[in-house]
Amino acid sequence: RDEGMQQGIERGLSQGIEQGMSRGRVEGERALLRRQLRRRFGSLSPETVERVARASAVDLESWAESVLDAGTLDEVFDSSR
Repeated sequence: RDEGMQQGIERGLSQGIEQGMSRGRVEGERALLRRQLRRRFGSLSPETVERVARASAVDLESWAESVLDAGTLDEVFDSSR
């Protein structure tokens, strides 16, 4: 019984660490994208900052690639590109 409890605790800790690392990666991607956008297009509106803050990891990755070729801020977020 104690062994099962210990295994459960270890599994929970492992899952918690993995979730924390994943969140950290996404927060890092958000910070990098905000820096890229500011450098390329100047100061960001509160709406743009909020959009980045709520974005999924998939969107962040897509936008980070789009910022390299986009001529305008709107083009970065254009899903048809």
